[in-house]
Amino acid sequence: MTFDADTAPSSSALGGRLLTLTIGPPAAGGTFVARHEGRVVFVRGTTPGETVTARLLEDPDERVNARFWRAEALDVLEAGPDRAPSVWDEAGIDGVGGAEWAHIALPAQRRIASEVMQELLRRAGVSSFPIEQVQVEPAPHDAEGLAWRTRVRYAVDADGRVGMRGWRSHEVRPVGEDPLSAQLIRDLRLGEWTAPEGTEAIDAVAPSAGPASVVLIGRELDPATVVIPETWGDADVAVRTGRGLVPLRGDGLVHERLGERMFVVSATGFWQSHRRAAELLSDVVESTLRAPHGGSAWDLYGGVGVFAAVAAEQVGADGSVVSVEGNRRASQLAGENLEDLPQVSIATADVTDWVRARRGGVDTVVLDPPRSGAGIELMELLATTVRQRIVYVSCEPSTLARDLAVIEKKGWQIADLRAFDLFPHTHHVESVAVLERVSA
Repeated sequence: MTFDADTAPSSSALGGRLLTLTIGPPAAGGTFVARHEGRVVFVRGTTPGETVTARLLEDPDERVNARFWRAEALDVLEAGPDRAPSVWDEAGIDGVGGAEWAHIALPAQRRIASEVMQELLRRAGVSSFPIEQVQVEPAPHDAEGLAWRTRVRYAVDADGRVGMRGWRSHEVRPVGEDPLSAQLIRDLRLGEWTAPEGTEAIDAVAPSAGPASVVLIGRELDPATVVIPETWGDADVAVRTGRGLVPLRGDGLVHERLGERMFVVSATGFWQSHRRAAELLSDVVESTLRAPHGGSAWDLYGGVGVFAAVAAEQVGADGSVVSVEGNRRASQLAGENLEDLPQVSIATADVTDWVRARRGGVDTVVLDPPRSGAGIELMELLATTVRQRIVYVSCEPSTLARDLAVIEKKGWQIADLRAFDLFPHTHHVESVAVLERVSA
């Protein structure tokens, strides 16, 4: 059985009390379940089957009536079969929070993530697809799960030290070699830099076309105070201030290539973080959407137009595609990226509001919502509006499971469901569900 460790409020106080715990199954938030005197304890830094000494992260006296506690493994008394040498020492005890499974063998990470996803689907009541067939697949050419992050946000402490925040903590911790980040980003050696006063965070981007871009974020940071380290080389640099994005070099935009098409993306806008994710997901959508030639398609939460481009090629010049995106800048860039495809139109709107206002149906839909998912209302609207097929790209299994259960009740079935390890050494999973109407 899995538990959702993300549903309860966090506590900044360290309890400090040590417990000896035997670790059980995974939790949905990347931790693992143990029990102490009948109470559930969610433990970070361990694996199923281990016995560990763990430190409570909350004061048990203050949360004596709490349903559960959180803890971090300090010492492994009996290792489990899934434990491996950590790929990132700085992600260990009191370390950075962005690699909570760095100590687990990569095949075991995918098995555990598969178990979590299957349990979430069962709990949601999904019934039209064999749940045991949902198995997390590796990304192409990703044998070690390293150097995959092309977008990294670094935190900056009050003294200008650059690092990452700890797990469920505001404290900025050193990043060391930062092995999950792309080489272009590692080459910047941001962890060795002292940021100018007023800097809140640093976004580093390693696009597939062109040099890495670095964006400094601060409320009232004066661009004149930014001294660019020699290690940044030819990287584009921009500073975000209270007045907006101020380019020091470059224009605050990056270029991403997918096949023969180039996409322009805001340096701080959304693009898949894994270096192969956009290519992989675009290929999966292309093979599953099956938008009819001369027909119609919607790309919901369309971003800068990746899936709209796929749909446009399928419907052809005689068809129609609408890309709907709530972010005005992303919509503008989508229009520029797809200006050679006259069958594509761009709508800047809240997706649910836009679909609710439509009159008439559409043949196919692809949607890629944020972690909160599409939501009950939108899934019910799509159930009555879409004539043929829906391809749902998800970055959060719990909200995907909820949304799939909703549309199943409206007469749809899951024709296929694949999951991909696009966030190695973390618990996050990307998945693609293909939905079809049940034959009358």
